[in-house]
Amino acid sequence: MSDTDGRADGRRGFADLLLALRIQAGLSQEELAEQAGLSVRSIREMEAGRVARPRKDSVRLLASALELEDVESFLAAAGHGGRAAGRPIAHPPVVSIADPAPTGLRWRGTRPIPDGLVGREQELLELEELLRQNRLVTLVGPGGVGKTELALAAADRFSGADTTVVVVDLTTVQRDAAVPSAILDAFGTAPGTSDLDDVLSGREPGDLVIVEDNAEHVLDGVATVANRMVRSFPGIGVLVTSRIPLGLPDEVVRRVQVLGVPANDEDFEQIAASPAVEMFCRRVARVRPDFALAPENAATVARLCRRLDGLPLALELAAARAGSLSVETILAALDDRFRLLSGPRRFGAPHQRTLADTIAWSVDALSDAARQLLYRTSVLGSPFTLEAVAGVCTGTPIDGLDVPMLLAELVDKSLLQPVHEFEQLYGARYKLLETIREHAYSGLSSQGDDLIEFLDRAVDWCSTYVSGLEGAWSSPDRDRRYRAAHANSAVFEVALERAAELEQWDVAARIVLGFRIAWQYQASVAESGIRWATLCAANVSDKETSGRLLAIAGRLSSLTGDVRGARRHYGEARTLIPGETEMGLVARGGWVSSGSHLLDTQSLAEIPALVADARKHGDVQRSATVQAICGLALLRWGRLQEAKDLLLAWEAALVNPGVYPDEIAYMALSRVELELGNLEAARHWALLARDSQASDDPERTKVAGCLAMVEYHAGQYDEAQALLDAADADIRGHRGYFDYVVMLYRSRLARDAGEAEQARLAIRDAVNRLLAEGRVVYLLQVLPEAVAVLHALGRSEAADELCGQLLAWQPSMDPPMLPTAWAVLQESCGSASVADGWPQPDPAAAVQRLANDVLAALS
Repeated sequence: MSDTDGRADGRRGFADLLLALRIQAGLSQEELAEQAGLSVRSIREMEAGRVARPRKDSVRLLASALELEDVESFLAAAGHGGRAAGRPIAHPPVVSIADPAPTGLRWRGTRPIPDGLVGREQELLELEELLRQNRLVTLVGPGGVGKTELALAAADRFSGADTTVVVVDLTTVQRDAAVPSAILDAFGTAPGTSDLDDVLSGREPGDLVIVEDNAEHVLDGVATVANRMVRSFPGIGVLVTSRIPLGLPDEVVRRVQVLGVPANDEDFEQIAASPAVEMFCRRVARVRPDFALAPENAATVARLCRRLDGLPLALELAAARAGSLSVETILAALDDRFRLLSGPRRFGAPHQRTLADTIAWSVDALSDAARQLLYRTSVLGSPFTLEAVAGVCTGTPIDGLDVPMLLAELVDKSLLQPVHEFEQLYGARYKLLETIREHAYSGLSSQGDDLIEFLDRAVDWCSTYVSGLEGAWSSPDRDRRYRAAHANSAVFEVALERAAELEQWDVAARIVLGFRIAWQYQASVAESGIRWATLCAANVSDKETSGRLLAIAGRLSSLTGDVRGARRHYGEARTLIPGETEMGLVARGGWVSSGSHLLDTQSLAEIPALVADARKHGDVQRSATVQAICGLALLRWGRLQEAKDLLLAWEAALVNPGVYPDEIAYMALSRVELELGNLEAARHWALLARDSQASDDPERTKVAGCLAMVEYHAGQYDEAQALLDAADADIRGHRGYFDYVVMLYRSRLARDAGEAEQARLAIRDAVNRLLAEGRVVYLLQVLPEAVAVLHALGRSEAADELCGQLLAWQPSMDPPMLPTAWAVLQESCGSASVADGWPQPDPAAAVQRLANDVLAALS
């Protein structure tokens, strides 16, 4: 053999050795190059056998990166000196992937990071099943959402003893035509192998999974090859990660979502259960071993994870800063998150090492019109609708007719997220992750006066929008119209902020007054409405306008559970609005309703005059509403026949145009009949309440509780339990008027079944809820059940003491307990005697004292 042939054999021997060692280490060429400090091209040339004698320094760097013990033997294989003693290095032949691979080589390329996934168990299960049923699955999502780790983990979970997984990192592939070569390189094929058919043929189903990672910039090339793979080679599964779907007919697309974040800052258990919090804390512990989630830092961690959208890359980068900064400092610095989260990540694709690079990678690939639309939507808040985008964001280079297409492009490229929650209620909505929104907002701000222009356009659009809501309350499709407005609550928030900045208080007040009903559909949004209504009321010059705004604040406060705040706002509104006008009647009705919750006798005295003024007003719809409000207040005060008369007057008004069924009024009629002992009539009204509630209303608790009450008193305990179980999930997600009913009857059913501890928990929750919200009148329905529960727990002394107080209440205080509550008390008070010291001057203070005593006894 000639010298030339010998050098060729030497080059090939070292090339094969380097390839085998790299694969055994689970490294791609790019990762090995990065760890060794060499170029990717150098690695490729050496593995291809095109380097006669690699530089000694380069070989030493490779040995270090590969963590080899016998460096001298590795040097000798590269042509540097003779073999020294030490552990021999094998020279395995190039392995054809078509042949059975030896153990340890069935995974080629990047392996999943141990403990790399948090909160993805359900997605992993779904992906494993998808890979068994489908040939081509694409994971799409924004940069940094964790597509790669999820794909690697899914492939690892899917693969069995006879499955080969080949990971193709497409990050450095620059041309579509180079995709087949990149796949061949990942297989570890011998140089000169140019046809994928050679390595893909003869596969049995489940024998080979190819993971093509970071495909978005060579989408055509990946799509072409993937299409050929799944159509020509039935034994192969392909799993792709990309910010954009491939668009193939056989493709199954799954969007990878951000990690779940805590809904609030108060519930430590909920915060600790959040996947985003868990991931952040795990990553922080890597740089600060003493760090742990605790009640004292939980609120800060929860806010941090929400500010970072639960985006894994952002959480990881923030956690890396925790080695030198406190969590509080990191949170405070997030206003400049792109500077803060610029490193020190040293692995992964170059465009994923900083948050700014990750987002810019996708934004730079957009068409000009799509990029400008992304920038402009950053002023809208989140979520927003297509209608808002078309109304605010159009203009050169964006044609209004192109908006749906451009929104679809942004969704496809994972820069815009569709909002599926409550889609039936509010229609199609979109949101920007906060990190993407900040990038887009910065882009818009850099374009001269564009930011100011589009903020002002948001104000104009909202002002025009609310004028179109005039008369909506009396229209047959009022729910649809108000829900459509509610879907753009975030846009209205932006418009109000801008109007306030410009001190355009009359404009802001007009928006608040027009939007007032739309704020009522969600408690968290209603709190924003309270803020704007009170702020505008304090700044407008017209007193009646101020009063109307305060009436809105009162209504929204009541909906969010702040009865005392509602009473305060309504009371001030009454002094500013003529009492016989429509908003004057609203303010007075709200004042009566909130006062009845607080056991304020002045509210009861107002009812006759209020009803008379409402009937004289001339608006049948307003008159009916006021009568329903007053009927419900009288029910709370135990004036059952008077309440029934007013509620039946409301029901009779339903024949008039503009007066529509309302489940709460029907529920009040059901409760009146129940207290009067008319079970069938109570069932009739409860069923009407159920039928009048929107089929997709997420707050089903109130009607379910009403029906459960009827079934319980009819002796249908299984039916009552099923209704309460259905309502329980709603209670966890919102605060509503009648949640205490569900808790009360859950306690009764548990007590009847001998489950005293379950009854204790339920009745304690009911008392806590009513005290927190200020709905003290309902405590008179709950406290007798607390007496029964205390007896069931064997705490008879505390039960008899409370029972004596309530026995004294019934003949001496106003309002009395309702008949169903009084019956429970009489059943439970066989050994108690009437307490001294009654009546007392302040009914509200007295019942709250009893409630606090109950909580102490139940603890």
